[in-house]
Order: sequence, then structure tokens, then C-alpha cells
Amino acid sequence: MADILVPIFLDNLIKFGTYEANLLRGVRDQVDTLESDLRFIKLFLKKSAGTRNDPLVEELVNQIGDAALEIEDVIDAYAARVTKERRRNLLGKLFHCFGHARVLHGVANKTTTIMNKVENIYNNKEKYGIGEADQPRVDDEEAEQSSIERRRRNVDEADVVGFEKDTTTLIDQLTNQSNLQRDVISIHGMGGLGKSTLARKIYKDTRVVNHFPCRAWVVVSQKWQAKTLLRNVLKSFKQISDENATAEGLKTELKDQLKGKRYLIVMDDIWSTQVWDEVRVAFPDESNGSRILITTREREVAWHASPAPPYELQFLDENESWELLRKEVFRGRECPPDLIQLGKKIAKSCGGLPLSIVLLGGTLAAKNKSYQVWSRFIGNVNSYLAEGVSILKLSYNHLPPELKACFLYLGLFPEDSEINVRHLIELWIAEGFIQSDRSTSIYDVAEDYLEKLIDRSMIQVATKRPDGGVKTCRIHDLLRDLCISESKRDKLFDIYSIDNKVSLNRKSRRLSIQSVESPDFDLPPCARSLFFFDVFSDVPMSKSFWKQIYKSTKFIRVLYLSGIVIRIIPSQIEALIFLRCLIIKDCEVDNVPSCIWNFRYLETLHLDFYVIGSLPKGIWSVMKNLRYLYLAYWMDLDLSNIPRRSLMGEPFWNLQVLSWLRVNNSTALVIAKFPNLRKLGLCFGEEFMEEGELEKVMASIRRLESLQSIKIQKYYTLEPMVVGPRLNSLPSTLTKISWTSVEIFDWDTFKVLARQPHLRVLKIDAAEGRPHELRVVAGEFPQLQVLKLRNLGIKTLKMEKDAMPNLEGLFIDSCPFLEYLAEDELLCRSTLQLVEVIGWKVQDTLRTMLTDFKIKHPDTPCKINIMEHEVP
Repeated sequence: MADILVPIFLDNLIKFGTYEANLLRGVRDQVDTLESDLRFIKLFLKKSAGTRNDPLVEELVNQIGDAALEIEDVIDAYAARVTKERRRNLLGKLFHCFGHARVLHGVANKTTTIMNKVENIYNNKEKYGIGEADQPRVDDEEAEQSSIERRRRNVDEADVVGFEKDTTTLIDQLTNQSNLQRDVISIHGMGGLGKSTLARKIYKDTRVVNHFPCRAWVVVSQKWQAKTLLRNVLKSFKQISDENATAEGLKTELKDQLKGKRYLIVMDDIWSTQVWDEVRVAFPDESNGSRILITTREREVAWHASPAPPYELQFLDENESWELLRKEVFRGRECPPDLIQLGKKIAKSCGGLPLSIVLLGGTLAAKNKSYQVWSRFIGNVNSYLAEGVSILKLSYNHLPPELKACFLYLGLFPEDSEINVRHLIELWIAEGFIQSDRSTSIYDVAEDYLEKLIDRSMIQVATKRPDGGVKTCRIHDLLRDLCISESKRDKLFDIYSIDNKVSLNRKSRRLSIQSVESPDFDLPPCARSLFFFDVFSDVPMSKSFWKQIYKSTKFIRVLYLSGIVIRIIPSQIEALIFLRCLIIKDCEVDNVPSCIWNFRYLETLHLDFYVIGSLPKGIWSVMKNLRYLYLAYWMDLDLSNIPRRSLMGEPFWNLQVLSWLRVNNSTALVIAKFPNLRKLGLCFGEEFMEEGELEKVMASIRRLESLQSIKIQKYYTLEPMVVGPRLNSLPSTLTKISWTSVEIFDWDTFKVLARQPHLRVLKIDAAEGRPHELRVVAGEFPQLQVLKLRNLGIKTLKMEKDAMPNLEGLFIDSCPFLEYLAEDELLCRSTLQLVEVIGWKVQDTLRTMLTDFKIKHPDTPCKINIMEHEVP
């Protein structure tokens, strides 16, 4: 718990000290001392990570975590007093400063108590083994891990179904005689997918046995040692005479043993890139087709061992899941007809994870095969899979500290939900999980964390953006159960749902309320984050529940409202003075009070709902710390009312994401106040613009040196504005442009965009217009990877050889006139991976052409999809 809580609290304290620097002048020393103590505690927690098996050390760590929560409560209470006294006169502030100092002195006493305990630990290093924390230890924890790994391998030995295609594909790669160099092939996927089972099937296959005269299988696991690994490989070929041989000696002996032989070495369950670095020299490359097959949960390990893409193992589909469950339960006997449909539901609930199905099959095999017994498993499968959670916990334990909190956080979301990645990143940042220095954008660090969790098979990619980035993600049910159990123990969060109406931990810092008609409990006063998913049914949030939020949980930093009826947001919400992140999406809202702009510390604001009337003015009051601002384009919010003091003051350096900004006569001034924008969404409407104002807008955009993405929407044609030709003044830093308009697209605009040097994604959605020939000439769109055209009057798409040289994906949606795509210049290029044609009408000539192309070029890497909808 403390490993997660202390760094977060330290970050919150530093932020508070930054925001309130002026009011803390009288107590600055106490705050600095507190920061210093917390940094030392953080160092102790990192150093003691290898000695948590000692109950005394573990108890101390738990005490540190509890004390951190208490300290946070005291600091937040102090901060609330500071904020309230902001309005006091100077004499009042001086008088109450002594009270502030007294409060912080009490906080310092708490940390001193903890530091004394830490000092005692360091004075007894030999007793507690802290000095050996970084060395491998044979202890109870390692013994337990070894036991789990043995049970996992026993499960994996089952004859899992669904691997026929995978087996054939990988055997073809292993035995491919066109590549005689020693090659490394990796199988990658989350724990429990059956990587070891697949590797074992391949290892025992007669084609492999006959092809490789020399074979060895070795299990690596997390606790590996080079000598043991090399010795185990060597034992497959000969008896080892010198049991005391060094690692270097074993490498030489193994290399000599493999010389002149075509060999296959399977290294199962690799967790670290150091494994391959350590042993690779022992495997000679004599261009005879030798192979090394590895299995890993870590994509980084797979790529490190070989430049070839790893083989990504997929989840079983519903039919394969039922086949495997039936096989595990009945062992060749027939399944009673009355259990088939029920069994399919049970199998489906395992989420396609072979490990879950095999474990559950073992449980069902030992029970009475009756409808009554099997019915108990519906909706309750995960409670029977504790062993599966233990196996997956190996992956969680292997995560570095900075990733653990980010991973556990996903358990806050409802089961089987697709999580919006951009919202997730904003939440991580607001919670203090993401740390970055000034040289690196905090968004880049957060996206790196996300990629690492994906690479470690902890998160699944649900959908992708056109540029290949992750749009939504999800986690398997077993991993979600792991998130919930670990978070409950560590007081990170608690869940209250229709399936989990349990008593809440009063110390939980986060609460997720899901799919309940009327929460009948008191909110934990210590909560710092509140999530509401599809609650209250069709009944608006009551005044009494709102009162709980701004009375009982007044220190919250994150408020997330999704799929609920709000109606009226009470003005008392301004009592949430520490709010950093406010997300309201897919909600019914009738009225928004002006006090919604009174959150001094707000960094993320996402408002995506229909509201009766206009949003209140005054948003400029929250702009100082705002980093992300999203307002649905239908919201009638005008940022043009800039206070004079804002125009005269410093720019708002923090804002990096802004959507949607309504374009009018003041837009140029607005954009000028946000010099560090990375993403910008502009909405052109019916507003009258004075002559020359549009040029000013484009000029202000051109000065945005960090701008990477711009979205432009034109929803009215009453006052047509020729925006296209002015786009030649867009900054060259842009990598993504999205254009949406109710007007007929001006193809001169396309030629202007073609000159963007770093543009990678281009999306155009406009009115059809007359059938038009689109020709892309050499040199245009030099970096473009994705082109998406929708509702356009394109008849033919022709392309010169050196145009769009890096194009990977072409998406054509609802372009009914399209008859022809350049074949040799476009479809045959090696970079193109996917062509997708969608619409209610697809020309027969185009359909025939694409079908014939696939017949004539069966080996082309390009995948072609044609999807025709019913006529609307």
C-alpha cells in the first residue's frame, strides 16, 4: 500500500506547495521538512521491497501507508483552511498563520514518529536483511512463487484446443528452409493464454522432432540464474561432469556441443531482456536453420531477442471456449443436452482465456453434472478461479512501482467496459500517478506507461485510432478481479455495485458506484475520487446525495459522472475546492451553475452532454491550471469574453488540449493565450466575422509551435467562409488533420494539405458534390500513413508512383461514385496494409476490380475489405 500511496501523496503535497506558495511563507520550513521526510520514506520503501517476507518489515510498511493517509487528511484540512482564509484581510491572515504552523507542526510530529521507526530498521540491517534487498533470496515468497509456477505448468500441459492454426503457422516458420540463419521466434501474450501449451505442442510435433536432431526445453521464469539456465540446456544433450563450472565455462561447453548441429532450443516464460543478453553467445549460428523459440508475457523481451514481430496469441472464440470446457469436464464423454446451452454461457464468461476454462473445467468435473449445480456458476465464475488470479498475480508483482497504481486503477471501471484511453490518461495524471520532468511532456510519459502495460499483457487493446494509437482498452475479468482485491487490501479504491453491495472501507481513497438504482450508504469521508457509472436508473441524483458529495467528501480531486441523470448541478458543488479533474459524459443535464468555473486547481475539464440553454460565462477563471479542456461542439460556450486582466497577463502555458473552440471575431485573441497547445478543435458556425479576422485566426494557429493535431468542423453554410486556401499557413508540426463540413469539399484544400511535411493522418468528411477525379502527384503527402475519405464525390483515385510513399491504410466511406483505384501505383505498393470500402452503395466496377486484384496478386500484403450497408 505505502509503495503506491506515499509517492502520490508526495506529488500532491508538492503541487499544493506550488499553488499556495504565497500563503505558505510563514510555514515554508515545515512543508520543506515534510517533503524531505517523505522523500526519505519513499527511498526506504524502494530499498525494503525485497524484504517484505519479514513480518516486522511488512508491518512497518503498512504503518507507513496508514500514517500517509492520516497525514494527507491533516494536510488537506489545513489546505481547506488556507483556501477559506484567502478572502480574509491581511491582519486576519497573519493571526491565523500561527494556527497553520501549529497544524503543520502536528503533521511533522507524525512523520518524525515514522522516521524513527525507519531509522531503527536501518540500524538493524543484518536482522532484517535490508542490505540484501537487491539480491535474489530463497525465502517463503520465492517458494510460493515456484509453487504457483508448477501449478501453472501443470494446467498448461492440458491438451488445449484452438491451437491448430497457430501450431501450423509456427512450425512453418521454424522449419522454413529459405532462411537458414539462426532465428529467434517468440510467442507473446498474457498469462494463461496457453503460450507454454502451444510451445509444448510444437516441441513434440513429429515434423519438428524429425527436422531438429538436437532439441532442448528449459523453463526460465522470474527467478532465473544464468548458470542454472545454461546447465539445464546442456543436460538435454550430455551429462555434466563439473557441477561447479562457471557461467562462462558453461557457455563455451554448450556452444561446442551445438556446433555442426541443427538445433531447437525452447526457452519458456522469459520475463527479462537480460536473459537473452546473457546466453545468446552460447547458441552458434552456422546457417543450418537452427531456431530458438521463446514464450513471454513481455513484448519488450520478444522484440529484444529478435527483430521479427512476435507471434501474438489470441483469446479463444466462443466455440473454442465451449469445446475446451466440454473436453475438460467430460473427458471424452457426451455432455447431457440440457447442459449444453448453460455450459456455453459458462464458457463464454471465461473471456476466452484457456487458463480460466481449464481451471473451471476441473471444478465442474468434480461436481454433480446437473442443471441446478451448473446454474450456480452463472454470473459467479470468477469466484471459482482464485488459482487463476494467483497465477496472473505474477505479472502484477513484476510491474515496476510506477505502473502498479496505473494498472490497478483500471479495476474502477465496470466489468467488460471499453475504457477511453484519453480519459484514462487524464485520470492517471489527476491522481498523481504520472511523474515527468520539464523536458518530457506528461502526456508522453502517460502514453509510455500505457504501452508498457500493453506490452506486458496486462491491458488489451480494444479499438485503435486511424494512426494506430490506442483508442479504447479493456482488461480481462480475472485481471480486473486482481485489481479489485489488491486495491481493497491497499485501500486504493472500493466498488459498490448491484453485484457488490458490501460495506465500504472507510479509508478507501476512491469509490466507484456502478449500476445501482439508489445507493443506500454514506460516502467514505476519506475519498479523494468518486466515479458514477449508470446509477440512479432514470431518477435524477437527489439533493441529499449531492449534499453527501460536497459535505462528506469535500476533499475529492476527481469526479467522474457517466450515463446518469443529473438534471441540476447544485451551486454548492463549488465546495469541492481541490477538484483537479471533472468529467461529465453521456449524462442528462438541465442546468449548470456559474460556480462550475470556481475550481482553483482544475486541470482537466470534459463536458460532453446536452444542456438546456447556454453554459454560464466565466470559464476564464479556471484557465490558470487547466491542461485539458473538452466542450462538446453543440454547447453554446463562447470563449470570446476575455477579461481585460487576462489579455494583459501572462499566457496560459498549461493548456495543451482544447476542443471545441467556436470561431468568431475573438478567436485569434483566444488562441494567442494558449501557446503550448498540442491538440485543437475548431468549429465554424454561423457567426459573422469581420474582414481580415479569419486571416488573424490562421496566423495565431501558425504560431503554435507544439501543435500536433487539428480538427476543423463547419456546420453552417449561411455565411460561407473560404477556409481551405488559408490552410497553407498551418504549422508544419502537424501530424493529424481532420476536416468535417456540410459544404461540398474544395479540392484546392486537398492540394494545400498535400504540402504538409509531417502529416501522418488525414480525415475528410464533406458533401458529395459532382463526380470528381482525384489525382495525387509525386512528392505530395510525403509522410502520410492513413487517409480516410467520407461522403465525397470521388469517381477515380489515381496516384503517381512517388505520391504518398508511406501510406499504410486507405479508408473510403460512403463515396458512391467511386469506380476505380490506381492498381499498380497504389494497391501494389509494399507499405499498404489495408484498403477498406464502406457504404450503402459500392460500384460494381470497383467491386470487380478489387476482387480481380486479389486473385491476380494473392501474395500482396494489402488486405481489402468491402462492406456494403443496406440502403438508408
